Amino acid sequence: MSQAENTLLILDDDAAVAQTIGFIAKGLDFSVHHFEDPEPFFEALLMLQPSHVALDLIMPRMDGIEVLRRLAQTGCNASLILTSGMGQKVLESAQATAFERGLNIVGVLPKPFRPQALRELLTQHQTKQRPAVPFSTAPTVALLATAIEQKKLSIVLQPKMDIHSQRIVCAEVLSRWNDPELGIIPPDTFIPLAESHGLMQALTACVLDQALQWFVGSPLFAYGSFAINLSTSCLVDVHLADRIEAACLNLDVAPQKLILEVTESTAMDRTADCFDTLTRLRLKGFRLSVDDFGTGYSSLAQLARMPLSEIKIDKSFVMKLQSSADALKIVDATIRMAKGMGLTSVAEGVENAEVLNTLKSLGCSLAQGYFISRPLPAAQFDIWLKDYRAAFKINAES
Repeated sequence: MSQAENTLLILDDDAAVAQTIGFIAKGLDFSVHHFEDPEPFFEALLMLQPSHVALDLIMPRMDGIEVLRRLAQTGCNASLILTSGMGQKVLESAQATAFERGLNIVGVLPKPFRPQALRELLTQHQTKQRPAVPFSTAPTVALLATAIEQKKLSIVLQPKMDIHSQRIVCAEVLSRWNDPELGIIPPDTFIPLAESHGLMQALTACVLDQALQWFVGSPLFAYGSFAINLSTSCLVDVHLADRIEAACLNLDVAPQKLILEVTESTAMDRTADCFDTLTRLRLKGFRLSVDDFGTGYSSLAQLARMPLSEIKIDKSFVMKLQSSADALKIVDATIRMAKGMGLTSVAEGVENAEVLNTLKSLGCSLAQGYFISRPLPAAQFDIWLKDYRAAFKINAES
């Protein structure tokens, strides 16, 4: 059964609160169904396939965490709104639990809540479903290998902005695959495929080659840098540093122009080959960045031993800066730590001016996210960059 648009299921034993939520939702043309008991709620969930669910965490027969567990087991893809009178901290913990179970949490509402806050969650956060590639036409390893060999994968660029000067100083290079028959194949499909079948080194070389060809002809070449991602399977290659250096020198790209991003878990991989490769890359002048920082389990001692240049704060914290006191503390602490260690701090997932201003007040160095620009194809990025510089009257030599 397909998902019913603008259908809200409420599970709350407080009739007054449920009536208020229902009244607001009906004003937005929602079909509303209220339940005080979990079992009828789950029966309706399977039958109605709602677009939204409002869940009170404090229930007499089944608490909200148990409900979240069952929602995950049913494969629920509705937009979930959590409510509770227990305070923001409890709501954030429940939200984290729901994310871990793959549920689509769009927001939390401490009781009492503002009607406008609920309206925004109902209207601005519709359920986002990625169209799945049918199993029968899912990309094969052979198809991916051919696409890499024939350079059928393309690149897009997302700018990094200096928060204080508003200059664009870098662009992160991301790979994309648009197959003539299968259509757009998302990175979270083909990257794991490459990882599990020994294709990551070839894929990385393909991306680097395209990135270098673009970079030497881009306006960014004169004053900025670009970044690509490296996986653990690439770092175990003891000749990787030499190959990257040769590729850059072949096009007269100085090593300091290239930032190599590794995830936090990859950076903390203490195998001798990985550590040797990271150290050799730094010795050759390349910059190293820890991506998705805050999602792993690195210690300060481990971090201090790594030859890093920058830390990228994971978007899961940045996007909650305005709503979560804990996220604010984590981002603030990370920025302070980066400063103390002489590292550049980069905030990912900046989607509005309020977050950008908060990051500026915290002293963050760089920002990246949809508020600045979505990832753009190479030619489109260069046009965007010229327009951006013209709008801010930034001199070419600056």
